[in-house]
Amino acid sequence: MEGYLNIALKSIAVYVFIVAAIRVFGKKEFAQLSIIDLVFILLISNSVQNAMVGTDSTLEGGLVAAFSLFLMNFVFKKISLFSKDFSKVIDGSLFY
Repeated sequence: MEGYLNIALKSIAVYVFIVAAIRVFGKKEFAQLSIIDLVFILLISNSVQNAMVGTDSTLEGGLVAAFSLFLMNFVFKKISLFSKDFSKVIDGSLFY
């Protein structure tokens, strides 16, 4: 169980980092992504996979990582509903 908690925490850290990095580099909406941006995001996801799951290539490890990402996405959306400032930061409208 300790290994799965480690996977969950690493996945959450990667999620928060990627959301923040996308905001910092100025992509306000998904529609603004070019093919270069899409390829970049796919490559980033592949490159951080090992950081999230390490040597655990089991189905359970992958499911824990995926669940953690879904959970963080859900949490971010809920916080955005209740905090206008957080929503502005996530949506990128705070900086424009």
